[in-house]
Amino acid sequence: MTPLTLFLAKLIGAYALIMSAWMLVRRDVALQMIERISLEPVAIAFIGMIRLAIGLAIVIGHDIWSDMVAALVSLVGWITLISGFLTLFLPPQTVRDIFARMAYEKRYPVFTLVSFALGAGLLIAGFSA
Repeated sequence: MTPLTLFLAKLIGAYALIMSAWMLVRRDVALQMIERISLEPVAIAFIGMIRLAIGLAIVIGHDIWSDMVAALVSLVGWITLISGFLTLFLPPQTVRDIFARMAYEKRYPVFTLVSFALGAGLLIAGFSA
């Protein structure tokens, strides 16, 4: 693994692990935040800009598919880039409809568990290499 792969695995892993812990501890705040942001077109656009910038940075700097960890880091970059682009260019009502179809409140434990698993896996891989 390249030094950049290890760095990004640790960074993305730590972020996902911390966010999943926050989601468990502050479920009420997380759900309120998602609800309120989905109602505010300016907030949706701002989040799209942030996602786009982070996704571009990862994809431009790390489009490596040579091993499982590198591929996972690159996949996170591409997903972030595409979601940022779509968040910016889809009409706000479409973004709200997507949030609604995700049934975030109902599936909250699944989203938290996925974030935890991604974070733990990348963090372990990043520090054990």
